[in-house]
Amino acid sequence: MRGDRERHLTAGAGLDLYAAAADLTRLVSDHVVGLLAGRPTPGFRRLGVGIDQIDKGLTALEPTAQRSVWTMHPILSYDPANEMTLLDDHTRRRGVDMRCITTERSLNLYPLLTSEIPHVRFGPARSQFILVDEAVAVVGGPHSEEGYPTAWLTTRADVLTLVRGIWDLTWQLSHPGVPAGQKPPFTARQCEVARRLVLGAKDSAIARDLAVSLRTVAADVSVLMHTLGAVSRAETAHLLAGGSHRLDAARLRPEAE
Repeated sequence: MRGDRERHLTAGAGLDLYAAAADLTRLVSDHVVGLLAGRPTPGFRRLGVGIDQIDKGLTALEPTAQRSVWTMHPILSYDPANEMTLLDDHTRRRGVDMRCITTERSLNLYPLLTSEIPHVRFGPARSQFILVDEAVAVVGGPHSEEGYPTAWLTTRADVLTLVRGIWDLTWQLSHPGVPAGQKPPFTARQCEVARRLVLGAKDSAIARDLAVSLRTVAADVSVLMHTLGAVSRAETAHLLAGGSHRLDAARLRPEAE
């Protein structure tokens, strides 16, 4: 009986999330249309169009975070050239409460996810936003005419109320990507080796870059291959870059200490 009740409550919460996510999409779209049409839209402005502009906007926003940065992405994919994880590390070192929720499918597209973002949680993430100090939100909006993603910065109460509600409910339904007492599948150095491997670097270049021996790099590549179930260096790079939906995500589950 208790299990049936819990499943019923979870199903009801899932429907509430669908409705709230749809409401947020409509509300953001309405504000975007109003802004582009020249209507007054206080507390709502464009942060950037395209990944480069958005990253620059987030970098400029980072110093303003004092207490918390909570991020929700339905899908996180791996970009070895993107250095936003370094910005996250800097924010965390400042003592800011960093949280992230995404869906488990992200593990297929970003095998290093739980290793590079060990505080990640998996849950029914149906919206895309960043909530800063629970007072400022960066929300995804409609794509540009050229097909680029857009991001919008807002302090509007109507948007923030929806964002906070979606966050709270999703958090309740999520679980840690790295449970207590367990460790991520890859070390920080193995993530650095993986990043350079995907970018096409040879072992000798990786060794020079990381100031380690060739034997160490070869050992790290071997761990990456074995954990991912790859049979070659090329397949390892392909899987690391999220190139196969057939990747067995169970291989990436954290190990007990």
